[in-house]
Amino acid sequence: MAPGKIEELQDSDSDAEFEDVPMTRRIGGDDVEIPISRPSPTWTPALSLPLQRAGPLASGSEEETQLRGQISTGVERITYRKMKSDIGMDAPDTPPTHRRYDSFAQLADDVSGLVDLLWASATPAIQTEALITLAGLTQISLPSFAFSAEATLSIFHKFDSVFAALCTSTHPITGAALPGAVIGQSLATETQKVRIRSLAERTRYQVFSCLATSGASAGNEDGDEELEEPDEPWMLEATKVYEKSLMLLAEQNDVTVEGDDEFTC
Repeated sequence: MAPGKIEELQDSDSDAEFEDVPMTRRIGGDDVEIPISRPSPTWTPALSLPLQRAGPLASGSEEETQLRGQISTGVERITYRKMKSDIGMDAPDTPPTHRRYDSFAQLADDVSGLVDLLWASATPAIQTEALITLAGLTQISLPSFAFSAEATLSIFHKFDSVFAALCTSTHPITGAALPGAVIGQSLATETQKVRIRSLAERTRYQVFSCLATSGASAGNEDGDEELEEPDEPWMLEATKVYEKSLMLLAEQNDVTVEGDDEFTC
């Protein structure tokens, strides 16, 4: 476990490999080998979050202003690098932190870093709006890159866990109450919860669409007329995208929200 981080424990059997041991049956005096099918591999996204402050940043404080500035700068940098990926151009002297993204995993890494920064702040007044912005940016970026199952499912598992935590004031790993809150209390407004639900529904659709397209592309590369089905365990995990948030927010009433995915200082 990395210093200053809390990590979700994984099932010790989740990555276990099973050896195929053939069975034999005697037919007409000969031993005929009967193969045993190997269990499908399993994979689940890991969750790691930094330790949080003991309480939220004071409203209007210099620390709060600095955090807002860091998040805004981070969002702008991700948007800029994503735009450069779309046009496929980079100046030769561009510093590494401003170069175009070559994969969705690179974008997800930058997003994950900002999610960690927001989580550690324990400041709902900033967290929820910024997280909605980041989650929306991540969702619309999916079609711009070749589908990366682990990176995609991992970042949305992280968003789902954090959104569910803010809606219930419960730490997604330890089960403890969030700093300054009581378990069961929502730190997100009703409008924010509707936006989270809408974003979750759009994202789940987008993930399935990209997953299906990735299977189709793989099939066409070999000249096959039949399109390949998306591989396990990706399809199974795709059904869990934003699972916690959608279950929590299933009863939220629809409202019309202006500018619903934009974080402002």
